[in-house]
Amino acid sequence: MGSSGRPDDPLHAPLRTENVLALGEADDLLAHLAAADVPVRLALLDPPYNRRTRFHHYADSQRRDAWAQDRRRQAAAVRDLLTDDGSLWVHIDDAEMPVMRTLLDEVFGPDAFVATVVWQKTMSRDSRTAVSTSHEYLLVYARNRIAWHARRNKMPPTPTQLDRYRNPDADPRGPWTSGDLMAKAGPGRRAAQFYDVTLPSGRMVRPTPGTAWRFTRERFEALRDDDRIDFGDGDRLPRLKRFLAEVEPGLVPDTWWPGDVVGTTASAKRHLKQLLPDQVPFETPKPEALVARVIGVASDPGDLVLDLFAGSGTTAAVAHKTGRRWVAVEREERTFTEVAVPRLELVVKGLDPGGVTPATAWAGGGSFCTVTL
Repeated sequence: MGSSGRPDDPLHAPLRTENVLALGEADDLLAHLAAADVPVRLALLDPPYNRRTRFHHYADSQRRDAWAQDRRRQAAAVRDLLTDDGSLWVHIDDAEMPVMRTLLDEVFGPDAFVATVVWQKTMSRDSRTAVSTSHEYLLVYARNRIAWHARRNKMPPTPTQLDRYRNPDADPRGPWTSGDLMAKAGPGRRAAQFYDVTLPSGRMVRPTPGTAWRFTRERFEALRDDDRIDFGDGDRLPRLKRFLAEVEPGLVPDTWWPGDVVGTTASAKRHLKQLLPDQVPFETPKPEALVARVIGVASDPGDLVLDLFAGSGTTAAVAHKTGRRWVAVEREERTFTEVAVPRLELVVKGLDPGGVTPATAWAGGGSFCTVTL
C-alpha cells in the first residue's frame, strides 16, 4: 500500500476505527498515521537493541549510526502523532541506552524527559558472564510534561502494601496504618511543636533530640480526641493513624519495577509457550504485567496505543484486554504469521488464560484487522 494520505487510502478508515496489525516497515505505518491524522495517547516501542547478534526471529545487528538514525526518525514521527497529554516509552538495554537517551533528548527536548524505569528482567543469576545483567530500561518522554502529569494514572496498590492496613482496635473508619509523628527539627519549626505528651500509661515523653512533633499541641490534642493517635499498648510513642478509606487511591509510579511484581523474561516465555506450544519460542518477549503497568499509567480505556515493533504481540494483546484501541506493525513475516496473528486471534476468542487475563477478567471479544504495507 502507498502512503498518499488521501481519504480513499485503504488504510485511512481502519486506522481511525479498528485495531490494526500491520506487516511492514514502521516508517510506512507512521506515514499512514500522519496522513490519517490519528491521535496517539501512548507509544510503547521495543526496538531492536542492537546487541550485534542474531535471534531466531530477527537479526539484531546494525551500524550504530544507522541504528540511531532510524530511531531518531521514528521518534520524531511519533512525537508529532502524540496527543498533548501523550507519552513515548522506549524499551531498551545497555547496548544502546545512552545513545537512545541522547537522541530522545534531541527530538523531544530535555524538558520532556519524565523518568528512566528499571525493569528486573530476571530473578536468576547468569554465572557464565563476568557480570550477570538483571535489568533493562524504559525511557519515558512526554509530549507536554505538565499535561501528561495531570492525566497520568496512579498504579493500584499491591497486596503487600494493602496488608499494611489493619484494624486492631475495630475502628469504625476501617483498616489503618500508622505514621511517624516526629519530624526533623530546624529553623522552620515553631516553639509550639516542642512539648511533652502524657501517654495513656502515665509516662511522659517528648521528641527525641534533633526532632520536633509534626503538629502543634492544639492540633495533636484534636487528633487525639478524634481517635487518630495510636499509642500501641498505651506506653508507646504516639503515631498518626492513616485510614485506607481516606488515602487517595493508587500509588505514584516509581522507577524500580521488580520481576516478582511485573513478570520476567522467563515468565513471558512460559506464557507464550503455553499459548503457542507448536511454534518456535519467541526469544525476547515481554511479560504482559509489565506492559499492563505502562498502559495503565499512561493511557485510559478507549485511547490509542501504538507499537512499531510488534514482535510477539504483547503490547497489542494487553491493550486489547484492557480496553484500549491499538495499532501495531511487525516487519518480520514469520513472526507476524506464526506468533503475533495467532496470539491475538486467541485473545479475541477468549482462549488466552495467561498474562493479565485473570486481573482484567478478560473473556474475549473485540476484533482486529491485518494489513500489508
